[in-house]
Amino acid sequence: MSSENVQTKWGQFISLIIVFFFWGFVGSANDILIPVFKKVFALSQVQSQLVAWAFYAAYFVGAVIFFIVSLKRDVLQQFGYKKTLAAGLLLSAVGSFLFIPAASFGSFPFFLTALFIVGLGFSIQQIVANPLAIKMGNPSTGAHRLTLAGGINSFGTTIGAILLGIALFGMGDSNDKKRDYQPIEIVQKDFIKLKNEISENIKEISNDNVDSKDITSAASAALSEQVIKIDAQLLAISQNTNTSVKPFVKQYETIEKDIAKIHLPLEVVKSKLHLVKFPFTILGFAFIVVAIFMYFSKIEDPVKENEEEVKVVHEKFNILDYPQLYLGMLGIFIYVGTEVTIISNLPALLKTSEFGSVLEDAIAPFIALYWGSLMIGRWNGGVNVFNTSNLVNTALKFIVPAAAFGVIIGANIFAAHDVSSFYIYPIWILLFIAVSFVGGKNAGKTLMLFGISGLTMMVLGLAWPDPEIAKFFFISGGLFLSIMWPSIFDLAIAGLGKNTGKASSFLIMMILGGGVIPLLQGSICDLDATNPNGIFGITYTHFSYIVPLIGFAYLGFYGFYCPKILKKQGISHIESAGGGH
Repeated sequence: MSSENVQTKWGQFISLIIVFFFWGFVGSANDILIPVFKKVFALSQVQSQLVAWAFYAAYFVGAVIFFIVSLKRDVLQQFGYKKTLAAGLLLSAVGSFLFIPAASFGSFPFFLTALFIVGLGFSIQQIVANPLAIKMGNPSTGAHRLTLAGGINSFGTTIGAILLGIALFGMGDSNDKKRDYQPIEIVQKDFIKLKNEISENIKEISNDNVDSKDITSAASAALSEQVIKIDAQLLAISQNTNTSVKPFVKQYETIEKDIAKIHLPLEVVKSKLHLVKFPFTILGFAFIVVAIFMYFSKIEDPVKENEEEVKVVHEKFNILDYPQLYLGMLGIFIYVGTEVTIISNLPALLKTSEFGSVLEDAIAPFIALYWGSLMIGRWNGGVNVFNTSNLVNTALKFIVPAAAFGVIIGANIFAAHDVSSFYIYPIWILLFIAVSFVGGKNAGKTLMLFGISGLTMMVLGLAWPDPEIAKFFFISGGLFLSIMWPSIFDLAIAGLGKNTGKASSFLIMMILGGGVIPLLQGSICDLDATNPNGIFGITYTHFSYIVPLIGFAYLGFYGFYCPKILKKQGISHIESAGGGH
């Protein structure tokens, strides 16, 4: 029976997409952990980005190891797709459980090791799940199945940020935020909240009988000095007759930076990391349950490929023979790096006085909106999976993004977060829909247009005078990144024929960009510590978004240039389904 007539095995496919959900869930959890670890361990911004580095470097290492092993034996054919997938899930479970001793020891390197092991398990899962999804039915609809899986992945990233935010910080206080506070009242509330937090730290230090007296005394004295400074600011606010709040906001930012440099005693650090244990323990058990489910599921291994054909491919394959591939490898590196760096450094941006001094416990809604933006884009791309009339398809292109946005708002309302500022965001969603209509199903055109659109959003985010609007330009980067993965992938492997599988493994290795590029942006953010006046009238943390700007520029260039390369090779049209990794 021809593979072209094979129907999608929906029962098996639905079982498989659970794995895609977990990738997204843990990926967004990293963005909550970054500001938490930065504060508890007194890290610089670039040091905090080691969280992303540990996680995404594991993808690269795992893919390299898998590739080397595959040169001698076909792992997937020898052990089977189900068993290999279950092994990857169990490895991620081990990494999740390692969060317990990492928190008990209060060790940042231990946490990075745990994240690396979780990511290593994910790399195995990626290598198995992507081709398995493609082979679960008609090959011509394989990209559409990846689109649906990408939508589930994005759903995981959206609610992951919300749920971990609840686990670490509790529910929000939407009723309090509905009050129409004056700017000076908001600053006053921030100072009081910061003072209460420091006072709690001082109390914990006074009860610390494990660390040396010198360490506890030094930390307590340093924190008490900051309390005195805050009291002075609160007194000045109460006597303030000037409507300007800028001097107080500036002082708040200065005090907060001074507090961040104070190293807390180890026992206090451990107490603050205690809440991290529970969600990752639950996640570890969830990985085990899914691994068992996968092992005993009815998922079938694809038909074994011709071994002799694979050997011939290996002998003749040379990356340099395919410019679309090596430029596409750079494209995947930059794409994943841009996707991760926008959100990994967003907490640092929103915490600046310029962007409202948003604290760690209030960052989850913005993280959910960013990852939700990728969900909106991928759900929009998933509309093409269904065989509908043009009129229904066009209607769904508006209805589905609206429903996805409703999921984001609903999840935040459930967590009692104030989302009143989000109601302007549909403007960006409508712009995304318009660009997607122009791009159509042509991979090169779509990638070029979305690259240009993303670049424009970054430029406007850097130049827009109102930070309340500027932050949404940066967050909207998620919309324009959402359907880039299949476009880059399709262009990169076009014309490779029998070498497609081997080329795909090299592209998966380039997920490493998610660990490298955030470090670059983080290092720019850290320039604020030595250059408080910033650059071009903005902080270096704000200016650091030139990094994703450059990323979008390259992706747009690749979308423009690669079809020209392919045309010379006799390949004139490449379609994209609009999914995600």
